[in-house]
Amino acid sequence: MLKGISESLNVLQRNQTVAPAPTAVSDSQPARTAPSPSISSHRLASYQKWAKVTQGQHAISANQVAEQGLIKVSQLLKKLQQPLQKSSSQTGLNESQSESAKQIQQQLIAVDISYQQQPLVDHQFNLINANRPAAKHYFQLKSVDLLGVKTRDERITVQYGDQHARAHLPAHQNSLYLAKQLTTAFKDIGIAVQAPARDSAMLSTNHQNWQQIQSGLLMSGQGQRLPAGDARTVKVVEILSWQDPKEWRFNTPQDIKQTTAKVAKTQQKVNQQIGELRSSQLNIQQQLKRAHQHQLQQGSVEHSMAKLNQLMQPTPFYSQVTSLMAQANVSRDHVSSILKD
Repeated sequence: MLKGISESLNVLQRNQTVAPAPTAVSDSQPARTAPSPSISSHRLASYQKWAKVTQGQHAISANQVAEQGLIKVSQLLKKLQQPLQKSSSQTGLNESQSESAKQIQQQLIAVDISYQQQPLVDHQFNLINANRPAAKHYFQLKSVDLLGVKTRDERITVQYGDQHARAHLPAHQNSLYLAKQLTTAFKDIGIAVQAPARDSAMLSTNHQNWQQIQSGLLMSGQGQRLPAGDARTVKVVEILSWQDPKEWRFNTPQDIKQTTAKVAKTQQKVNQQIGELRSSQLNIQQQLKRAHQHQLQQGSVEHSMAKLNQLMQPTPFYSQVTSLMAQANVSRDHVSSILKD
């Protein structure tokens, strides 16, 4: 809805500022002037205010959804801390505690915080905005080395869903050069190639693409890095950050110690972001309030000007002549002097 309002405003503004281009007409046909759509500046200003208010209301709604989602995450993190704190420093979690921790972990992994099908928080519980894009998913190809130096050129193909790309990997080139070649080739399908890690290419993509990529990539080559012939499914291995709840482990006392620290850091980050959302929501509400007050004041001024205009409808010349006639004191010199004024 907000996008539609903005597009309408753009069209209206173009119609007001851009004159229609002249067209050639034949002598036998009279020129026709097409009526150009126009809108009053007052109505245009009203639409602009409406768009701004609507945008502000959407921002408040999105903030509220994000806040409620992060509050839920915070509550789950607190529940997860309970079995971790009760675990033995020698033996770790017992069976019941381990089962409880894993259930809460799955709930955290399944958290989806979105507004109008747009994600507000990424899979690492970071707020998404213009200055802080969503965290990427990093992964490697299982049993496939794309960055190894080979003695022959090779062309490879990659496909997932409706996405398809080809790459040329020259012979006798180092891994950094090959990584640049792959980055250029995979750019259009939303896959980036990072610096080599663990003797294999480190790939990354956004959350939406990862939903398809995590089940594997269809790939084919010419027999060096990849088998020749029909494309085959190559499994991928996700490389997790400590901020991702899928990375947290509960097997050994050392795992419990590390996971407890990660949960505490995540809890601190989530609480800080809840505070940011509340502050931002208050700021937007204040802006909307000021805009509403300004609109009321402007409406009052316009009403007063309309009344003043009605009172001043009689021209000064007519008023002065009427006054002089009432005094029976009109002469040619009087009228001439008024006209000169």
